[in-house]
Amino acid sequence: MKKTRTLILIIVISIILSVIYGITHDFITSKISPEFYTKLTFFNFGILDDYSREFGGNWTFALVWVGFFSTWWFGLLTGLILGIVGMKYSDGKNLLNKTLKSILIVIGITILFGFVGYGIAELNPSEIITNYNFPFEIEHKAEFNKVSKIHNFSYYGGIVGLIIGTLNQIKNWW
Repeated sequence: MKKTRTLILIIVISIILSVIYGITHDFITSKISPEFYTKLTFFNFGILDDYSREFGGNWTFALVWVGFFSTWWFGLLTGLILGIVGMKYSDGKNLLNKTLKSILIVIGITILFGFVGYGIAELNPSEIITNYNFPFEIEHKAEFNKVSKIHNFSYYGGIVGLIIGTLNQIKNWW
C-alpha cells in the first residue's frame, strides 16, 4: 500500500515538473517568435479568438494555459511509466528517489534536444517552413522556424528521455 501511495506521489510530481517545464519553455520561446503562438499555437489550442476576448489579451495567461495543456499529459505518462517500472524496488523510499532521478533524466534530455533544435535552426537559417496552410501570413519566418524546431526537437527529446529514463530504472534494479 505504501508503494502505491508513492506511485501516486511520483505521478503528481512528474505532472508538476512537466507543467513547469512546458510553461518555462513557452515563455522562453515566445520571446524568439511571438508569431509562433499568435498564429499557430493559440490557434491550435482554440484560444486564438479567446486570447483577446476571454483572456483580455493577457499574453501571460495564454502562455500558461498553453504550457499547461501541452505538457501535463506527458508528465502523467512519464510518471506512470517510470513509477510502474520502479515498483520493482524494495520499498517506497527507493521507488521515490530512483524514479525522481529518472524523471530528471527525462527533463534533462528534453532540454538538451530543445537546444539541439535551436542549434540546427541557427546553423541553417535559410530553411524556412513553408508547408503550413495558415489562414495568416507568417512575417518573421526564420524566428518562427527556430521555435518550431525547438518544439519539435523537445518532443523527440521527451520520447528519447523517457526511453533512457526507463532503461535507467531497469539498470537500478540490480
